[in-house]
Order: sequence, then structure tokens, then C-alpha cells
Amino acid sequence: MALVFPRPVAEFADKLRLSSVKFWLDGQEEFSGLGSGEFLAADLGPKIWKADVTITELRHADASEVQALIESMDGSIGTFYLYDIRKQYPRLDRGGVTLGAANPVIASIGANRKSLSVSGLPAGYVLSVGDLFHFDYGSNPARRAFHRVAEVATANGSGITNPFEIRPHLKAGAAVGQAIKLVKPAPKMKIIPGSFDPGTGENVFTSGMRFQAQQTL
Repeated sequence: MALVFPRPVAEFADKLRLSSVKFWLDGQEEFSGLGSGEFLAADLGPKIWKADVTITELRHADASEVQALIESMDGSIGTFYLYDIRKQYPRLDRGGVTLGAANPVIASIGANRKSLSVSGLPAGYVLSVGDLFHFDYGSNPARRAFHRVAEVATANGSGITNPFEIRPHLKAGAAVGQAIKLVKPAPKMKIIPGSFDPGTGENVFTSGMRFQAQQTL
């Protein structure tokens, strides 16, 4: 059976046996110094997510399995969905139990493209600063947006939150009514060329396997 790309979370990220993951927004900015000693900054392009992934120490057979998964990406050609193991669920909803079967969607988008509100949440549900979410948009190809909450948002009795800021800014494909995912939110990524380290095998364990990844839209 042929592998499907982007590789789903259950078929790739969940099988990596992650020890740690670092996620951060990487900007494309230009700086210009001023005579006063201050500087001006301007965006040259959209901010993208990057990740530094470390695999836990594994017995050699298990390490070989994980290495095969990574190598199935054909370097930087294949794509996959990757989540931050520190932020698999909203801060105040461990395990996503309160969210349950709710189906939240984008309810409104701010004119500044850096804020939105969400509907379809349980009454009183809270999104904390630092929570993550994703939503899919477009077709041929389908794209995935990945965002971090920058302001606390609380759903009212109808399950609709107040408008709140997020980062990065929303791209043109974002629209009211698109479903958002708060449990194991995962951007689409590729391995950064030359970043894969297969680790070192000693005695019965392999340690130090790692790679870096970058969001692809």
C-alpha cells in the first residue's frame, strides 16, 4: 500500500516516540539601524513555524523503525503533520474532555487579520494564552493554518467567544465557518535539509536521534 502524504498524525507523529519538541515562529524581517541607536523592522514575508524534534532513547530495533519512518519522507520532499507534545490540548481542558464532541468553527475575523472569535464551544469554555489550534482551507492543494492564542477568550452561554488576538496573522484563505481543531493541533511540515541525525547506538540503546522541521503551506 502506498504511503499517503501529508502523513497523518496517527501514522507519523504518534509513532516517533518523541522526547521533546520545540515550536517557534520564525520571522522574515529586515532591520535598519538609525542614528539614534534605535532600529526599524519590516516584514519581508509571512512568519512560519519551525520545530526542533528529539526522539527518546530507544532500543536499536525500535530506533530502526523510527528511522525508517523519518527516511520515508525522502528527505525534504514528503510532508507530515506534527504537534507540540507540550500543547496537545487547551491549558484548562486536559485531555480535551470538556470539549468532547463539540465542533468549534471560526465565527468572525477581525479587519486587522490578527483576531477572530470562535463559536460551537461548550458554554464557559476558556481558551488560554498559549493554546494552539489549526484549521484547513483551500483546495488543490488543501492548506493548513496553525496559530497560537495571544489573548484569553471565554465562550458565552451560546458557545461563542469574545474576539481575541492570535499569532501569526490570518492568511487570505481564512473564512468564517471553517472548523478549528484544538486537540493535537498540527501544522503541515517538511524536514529541513541536512538536519536529520540518526543518533548513536551504544550497547542496546540508540540515543540522540533528531531532526528539524519547517512549516509548509
